[in-house]
Amino acid sequence: MIREEAAGDCGAVGATPAWHAVLLAGLLVLLAGCADTRYAAHHAREPAALDAKLDVAVVPLENLTNYPKAGLIAAELVSTELYRRGLFRLTEGTALRQALNALEIDVADLAVTYAAAELGRRLEVDAVLVGSVSEYGYQHGLHEEPVVGLNLRLVAAASGDILWAASHSTTGRGYLARDSVNAAAQRLVEEMVATLGSHLRTP
Repeated sequence: MIREEAAGDCGAVGATPAWHAVLLAGLLVLLAGCADTRYAAHHAREPAALDAKLDVAVVPLENLTNYPKAGLIAAELVSTELYRRGLFRLTEGTALRQALNALEIDVADLAVTYAAAELGRRLEVDAVLVGSVSEYGYQHGLHEEPVVGLNLRLVAAASGDILWAASHSTTGRGYLARDSVNAAAQRLVEEMVATLGSHLRTP
């Protein structure tokens, strides 16, 4: 109803010339090519301040895409960025994968919170960072652009509580020079880890 009334008002004033509409459409296409669009949905409940010295295991993320080993690649990027920022005490990646194999745990099972908590207790860490890769590749259209989507959750091993959670996605930057999918993933991980870092207690 609101849209119909607005349309009626516009008709009273006079229609926009056709060339204006074409110009506007072209401008929007150009801006869309240059823009870096993101969607972010954080946990509804504001998380409590976290200890930056928690022992944390970052497990390979569940790969929901057709890109080979996207879950492993994303987890490595997250681990590297956490280490670079000095956040948490991290379980070494090779040892973690060996533990997962020994326990015969599929990363898809870690979507269930109690399974992630159980893994954390077996690894003797404070929390486990789990999640999934929902997008990792190139979207097709007028211009092929890289698109990456990640979902992360930090699960407390002792209680199974979700300490922090976020879902972010991004498309590539640039109009003349296109990002690679790995560059887009790296940028997205940096932003997500920065968000996580904002919830950590400062000494």
